[in-house]
Amino acid sequence: MIVRQENVQFSTYSMPFLKNTPELCLFFDIETTGLSWKRSHLYLLGVVFFENGQWIKKLWFCQKPSEEIEVLKEFSLLLNSRKHLIHFNGKTFDIPYLMHKYAFYQLTQSWEHINSIDLYQTALPFKKILGMEQMRQKDLEHRMGIFREDPYSGGELIEFYQNYLKSGDETLLDSLILHNSEDMDGLVLLLPILCLQTIFQGNLNLFLPEIQRDCAGSTLILQVSLAEALPFTFVIHTEFFDMYFESSQCTLKIPIITDTKKYFFSDYKNYYYLKYEDYAIHKSIGAYVDKEYRENAKANNCYQKKESDFLPIFDSVFTPMYKETHKDKWGWFEFTDEFLANSKELYTYISHLFRYTLPLLKES
Repeated sequence: MIVRQENVQFSTYSMPFLKNTPELCLFFDIETTGLSWKRSHLYLLGVVFFENGQWIKKLWFCQKPSEEIEVLKEFSLLLNSRKHLIHFNGKTFDIPYLMHKYAFYQLTQSWEHINSIDLYQTALPFKKILGMEQMRQKDLEHRMGIFREDPYSGGELIEFYQNYLKSGDETLLDSLILHNSEDMDGLVLLLPILCLQTIFQGNLNLFLPEIQRDCAGSTLILQVSLAEALPFTFVIHTEFFDMYFESSQCTLKIPIITDTKKYFFSDYKNYYYLKYEDYAIHKSIGAYVDKEYRENAKANNCYQKKESDFLPIFDSVFTPMYKETHKDKWGWFEFTDEFLANSKELYTYISHLFRYTLPLLKES
C-alpha cells in the first residue's frame, strides 16, 4: 500500500461547523474498479482533515486488491473521531459502497454518529439557476472558476489502474494519484455551496438592508448584504419578485401592487354578506340590517375589502393576509411606511421570501 500525505493550505471558510470545530470534519472520496461492491474493489481513498492546527491531505493507494481491507481500517481510525463527513454524491455511492465492504470483511464500523454532508445533493436544487447542464464535481468546479491538471474521469482511470497492476508504471500511478488528490482539493473549494442551502432555508444573518424605490415608486428594492459570500453570480426570476446575487450581495426587486384586496374571515357561518355593499359583517351587527339586503355568508364571499399598496406573502407571516379568492394559497399584506421603518419585520419578510424560493428551485 502506498500512502501519500501532505500539509495543505485552504482559505478560511465561515461555515460554522468548519470554522468552530474543524477537528470534527472529514472530507473524503474513493476510487473503485466498478460500481458494484461485489464485483469490484476499492483501490484509492483520499481524505482531508484538520489536526494539530493544520489541514492534512492523505491518500491510501492499493498496490494490489487485497490491500483494500487495510485502507478500510485506516479510514476507520479517522472516521471514528469525526462528526461531519463531507463528500460529493457519497450518499448515493461512496458511503453505501464502504458500508458493504466493511460488512464483507466483518469489520465493525459505526455510521450513526456521522453528520453526512453531500455537496452534490446540496447543489442539485440550484442546477437550473446556475445554468448547469450536468452536476459533476468538475462541472461545479468550472462554474466556480476552478480548473484541474487532471483531464480524466474516474471511469476512464479504471483501465489505468488495471494496467498499473500489470506493469507498475509510475506514470500511471501519478495520473491515478493526481485525480483523487484534485478531487479532495475540489471538495474543500466547493464547500461554499452550503451557503446556498443555508440562505434559501431562510436562516439568514443579514445586515441592515438598504431600501430604495424605483423612480415610479412601484418597485421596492432591498439591497441585502449577506453574512456569507456566495461562490456564484446568478439571477432568480419568480412570478412575484426577482433576486440578483453577486458575492455577498443580494438585490431583491419586489413590485408594489396598488389594488383592492380581500381579507377573508374563516368563521363565515357567523357573518352576513351584504350583496349591495359587497362585503361581510358579523351577525351581531348584521342583525340590524334589513333581511332584503343581507344573506348568510359563504366561504367565498365572507370578506372585507381594502384598497392600498400591497406586497406578496406566501403564508400568514404577516396579518391580515389579503387575497383575491378564499382558495388562494398565497396573498398580500399592506405595504406601509411603518413596515419599512421596522427592521425586525423587514428581516422577517426577507427570510420569508428566501424560504418561498427554495421549493421553486427544487420543482424547476
